[in-house]
Amino acid sequence: MEKECGIKYFKVADITVQVQSDYPIGKNTFHSKFERFEVFKKNKDSITIFHHVRPVAEKRIKPERGKEVYKKNQWQIFKDDCTWFYHYNSIFPGDPVDNVVGIMNRDYSEIHIYPENMSKQAYAQGRFPALTLFNTDQMIFAKLLSDRKGLVIHSNGFNINGNGVLIAGVSGSGKSTLSGMLKKLGHEILCDDRMFVRSIDGRFHIFGNWCYGSHPDVSPSHAPLSGVIFLKKGGRNRIKKITDQKAIVSKLMPVIVKPMLDVEGWGKYLSTFGWLKKSACFYEIEFDLSGKAGDIISDYFK
Repeated sequence: MEKECGIKYFKVADITVQVQSDYPIGKNTFHSKFERFEVFKKNKDSITIFHHVRPVAEKRIKPERGKEVYKKNQWQIFKDDCTWFYHYNSIFPGDPVDNVVGIMNRDYSEIHIYPENMSKQAYAQGRFPALTLFNTDQMIFAKLLSDRKGLVIHSNGFNINGNGVLIAGVSGSGKSTLSGMLKKLGHEILCDDRMFVRSIDGRFHIFGNWCYGSHPDVSPSHAPLSGVIFLKKGGRNRIKKITDQKAIVSKLMPVIVKPMLDVEGWGKYLSTFGWLKKSACFYEIEFDLSGKAGDIISDYFK
């Protein structure tokens, strides 16, 4: 009965997301990737996203209510003492929603979404790629994880013999090439290009999620973090451990997704970053196109 009334639950990184809508949530309201993350009740750690079909009250979104903290391309973000205001204006052809306003409380546990001119039929057939009705949920999860000793890392995540392994690097560094080698060997990829990392019971774990990059490789699974591998294209295949903290920071910082945070939030973020760089194991792999690098990683993480 709840589903007919417009309520569904999804779980990622041990966070339950309850979506509560003014319209019924149909089979095609969200992209099919969400089926893998659907659950049927909330756990202790949960947030709620409300989808409203009525227009947002103008007095709630006036820029003077808050300070502008970000403006680029389709995004304009304001913040006051206890509320975040997101204005999303699509620049992508074929987006199911052109304009969306999101109003979040301080810790993002309650998110109110106001799409512009959303009909019941359009909502039912939207196949929305994000539960926020933006083009991605990455921005809210970067914030949610920062409050939970977690981070979002530009990386491909794998479960290799029960070990969580991140193949980390910026675009063009060879993540897709090396990931292809690991997939051919039968290792489960958790997510392409965006991995959620969070401390659970004192140890970092990596989580598959629906905020993937260009390849729709996604899994609701997770695994304890055993290694972060940075890439180096070369003429031979070898892996070496990195222990120098300055070298780790120089390689890790460019691949961390930077969330929108206040001063308190940045303190938490930097604390988690410091703990990760000290407690995790980091490696650099040099590889060619022969496929041997995949075997090296498989053998290393037995």
